[in-house]
Amino acid sequence: MSDDNFYSEENDSQPEEFSAQPKQGMSTGVKVLLILLGVGGVVLLLCCGGLFYAFRSTEFKMTEKKEDIIDIQNEITEITIPDSFKPQAGMSMKIVGMEMRMAIYEEAAKQGALILMSIGTPDDGMVDLEKEFQKNMRQNNQNQRELKINKEEEREFMIKGKKVTFNFAEGTDKNGKEFHQISGVFAGKKGPAFLFVQIASDTYNEEEIVKMIESIK
Repeated sequence: MSDDNFYSEENDSQPEEFSAQPKQGMSTGVKVLLILLGVGGVVLLLCCGGLFYAFRSTEFKMTEKKEDIIDIQNEITEITIPDSFKPQAGMSMKIVGMEMRMAIYEEAAKQGALILMSIGTPDDGMVDLEKEFQKNMRQNNQNQRELKINKEEEREFMIKGKKVTFNFAEGTDKNGKEFHQISGVFAGKKGPAFLFVQIASDTYNEEEIVKMIESIK
């Protein structure tokens, strides 16, 4: 896969936040996934004691195959991903009785990304999941553009008979480029799930994002 995309530091329109300094020959999805695994590591530290024992007990799989990524997506939740987002990478991990899954998509025009993640923890971890995800993406400073938020609102959706709040935000990166950012935590098939979308305003289609959220079952 080409590196001329949403995450590439070679694209002058993209800020350094998305630069992963990857090895030669490593595809975009894997680059981003390896960075995002830092998020999972922090969550694991929060949820599990004994890091050495935990990693000895880990079952870890990473893939770039479209069909495998879609399988991971379906294990997380039933959702209709818009055709404008293409599968890039997926990961599944089992550690000390806890399961973590992640599916990463890139917008077709290479102007955005969609991340779907779940962690097999009790429902009382749902609020913290989004908080820790966002916190550690900012700390890594490589997976997510730091946006100056100019406008945001919370919208409620009915998912599995419950009201779930998603945050819809608009902002600019350090180069002044405008972006839309959508995030929310909901009950997935095997624990809390987190949806995160960040996409350039000139390719943002709010109708398809709303339809995607409404498709979650």
